[in-house]
Amino acid sequence: MAKRETKTQREVEFDEEHKRLMDRYAVLCTNDFSDSEDPHPKPIAALKGRASRDIEELASQIHRCFSNEKWTSYQKRVACEQLVELAGLSTKSMYRLAKEFPEPFREIAEELPCFPCLFPARADDLRSLQKIIWDKFNLGMRHPLKLRAARGRKTFSAKTWANKLLTDLIQLVHELAEEENERDPGEKYGSTFRDVAYRVPLTPENAKEWLDVMWKEVLLVAIPNPETHPRLRQLVERPSLRRKRMRRDGTVGEKTQAHNMRADIKRKLGVYLRRMLNDSSAHK
Repeated sequence: MAKRETKTQREVEFDEEHKRLMDRYAVLCTNDFSDSEDPHPKPIAALKGRASRDIEELASQIHRCFSNEKWTSYQKRVACEQLVELAGLSTKSMYRLAKEFPEPFREIAEELPCFPCLFPARADDLRSLQKIIWDKFNLGMRHPLKLRAARGRKTFSAKTWANKLLTDLIQLVHELAEEENERDPGEKYGSTFRDVAYRVPLTPENAKEWLDVMWKEVLLVAIPNPETHPRLRQLVERPSLRRKRMRRDGTVGEKTQAHNMRADIKRKLGVYLRRMLNDSSAHK
């Protein structure tokens, strides 16, 4: 009963947050800020949607031209130049606005793992870019994962196999949620992936709930028998047989041993996950 009440409360909070977002974007969907002489000007949201579709169509056509053997290497280069020039124009425009109005761009960058920018060839310019993105825009400072460590502290390393596995599983949960949302836009059928991805913030307090969903993916798709996987077995020592179910002769069956090993592996992955997660309260 308590679990059902918690979920209901979470749905209420999600609906309130959704309403705030809709109110926030309403002005973009209805107001026209254009100073052009177009008799039928488009609001910002409509312009963004049209630009997104055009870019996706351009990328699709470039991909198809690469698959066509009749196109020469020069023609393919010219096609790619269209996308590079478009991305450059968009990034330059954004950078110009960011210098004039830094605050909203800083708020956006703080929650992102990366930020679009023109990558300079000169080393001096590269250091200047890094200073702007890191120090002025605080890139990744409030991202759910601990991408930016506090001074004197270390963040997690993607070279660690367990960390890489967890980041891939987090991404997989979001992808499965998107796929289910496309198949069932109205959410007529309950979905654990959508419930977690859309309604449960990825925080240290919610690490267990996220880990439970990711662990199901480990068992169903990625690694059906984690207790036999050489990498996962390295995470834990042989589980102690104390306080475990034992036979009368003092031995433990293979199924019980596998269960114990799985439980310890999952517990250890939870330790890694909590280390990876950013403490949002530290930035308030």
